[in-house]
Amino acid sequence: MTRPRIVIVGGGNGGLLAAHRLADHADVTILEAGVDPGDPVPYEFLHEHAFPEHDWEYTNEDSGHHLVRGRVLGGGSSVNAAAGSRGQPAGFEAWGEGWRWDDLQPAMRALETDEQFGSEPYHGDSGPIRITRLEPGPLDLAFYEASRSLGHEACPDHNAPGTQGYGPWPTNRVDGGRWGALAAIAPLVRDRVTLRPSTVVDRIVVEDGRAVGVEVDGGEEIIPADLVIVSAGAYGSPEVLWRSGIDAPQIGEGLQDHPWVMMNVLARDEDDVMARPVSGSLLRAGVADDPSDEFQVFPFSTWLYDRSAPRNSYSVSVALMQPESRGRVFQGADGGTRISLAHLKEQTDLDRMAVAVSRTAELIDAMAETGIVTVPDDAWWKQGDLKESLRERVETYNHPVASCGIDRTVDRRLNVIGVEGVKVIDASVMPRIPDGGPNLVTMAIGWIGGGIVLEDLGL
Repeated sequence: MTRPRIVIVGGGNGGLLAAHRLADHADVTILEAGVDPGDPVPYEFLHEHAFPEHDWEYTNEDSGHHLVRGRVLGGGSSVNAAAGSRGQPAGFEAWGEGWRWDDLQPAMRALETDEQFGSEPYHGDSGPIRITRLEPGPLDLAFYEASRSLGHEACPDHNAPGTQGYGPWPTNRVDGGRWGALAAIAPLVRDRVTLRPSTVVDRIVVEDGRAVGVEVDGGEEIIPADLVIVSAGAYGSPEVLWRSGIDAPQIGEGLQDHPWVMMNVLARDEDDVMARPVSGSLLRAGVADDPSDEFQVFPFSTWLYDRSAPRNSYSVSVALMQPESRGRVFQGADGGTRISLAHLKEQTDLDRMAVAVSRTAELIDAMAETGIVTVPDDAWWKQGDLKESLRERVETYNHPVASCGIDRTVDRRLNVIGVEGVKVIDASVMPRIPDGGPNLVTMAIGWIGGGIVLEDLGL
């Protein structure tokens, strides 16, 4: 029996996880525009946090801010902070049949080996993605104590369903290095698929309403396909679809991201910062004491991401985890990709973000009382109109999702509406943003999406 030919556009979390499930049943080709750093993974892709040479160079039209997106095998999970958070069960209810919390959990468990809580029924203990919690540094301990003093509860496992409070980040790291799709999944896939790095996709070739192949590298080659899976991410997947002339509904519409601001202070000692510069502590709490409306506080070393910052700079970042505002990915007049994140466009988001920042300012003051950090005299959150400052300062948590959402651009089995033989399997299909990071959730979508393909093809 002839094996189906499946071409996957993009080698990020969604694409690699789908390939992992499909490789033994089909002839799979992964087309990745970035490089494959190889196995073993070079040190910098495990430990560094600035990759200008491996970035798509997107910009938020609203603010002019750079939007980090990894142009490398593994996608965003090769360049991000390796957060291993899932979000709250209630946040997935709006995803609907087949995609709610209970539907996603088997994939979550299959993917992970949780080093501290693997024996719990909601965790896995034998998957390829290692989840751990790092030992706290001095600033993490001060952060915990300040959180406790303000009435927050201790939270040893931020992935326990329904929990909130302060505690260590769940992070996919091994020996301090990120352990995402590049380190954990690519080695399981390379010898079972045709992997083509540094290959730019021009368009999906559609004949008589059905995809028949993918054109690459300026039209030099058409790779035949029985199924095309688009896994180019929340910014790239809409671009691939419209560049292919596919007239699916609402391509690029409904984009969501967590609005995020940094409240920078100075640590007493740079060694306190660098003892645990990232993936240390996390606070999750309800806005205005509403547990169903969550914000996150995540402190980290500013210098890791901005080498012009002092090494003792400590960024206490705040994100609103259930925003209502939606932006879009669209084509500019020149045909290029344009992105509007529309952060805080809805008044309710602005109001709730102001509450979250005010509550975080109390936490920072509690830390400052111990002398471990100093709040600058010109701290922006203490100057003028807070909401106006938020409009000017809001940035991205680098969690873009929902630009090709289920029941909008794709159906519930991830088929692109209006064309045969094309699915989207990545963060863009999320109906709305979860109140955790999309890293693990996108891997789960890849796992489930690969299973859907196997069912659809009768494999």
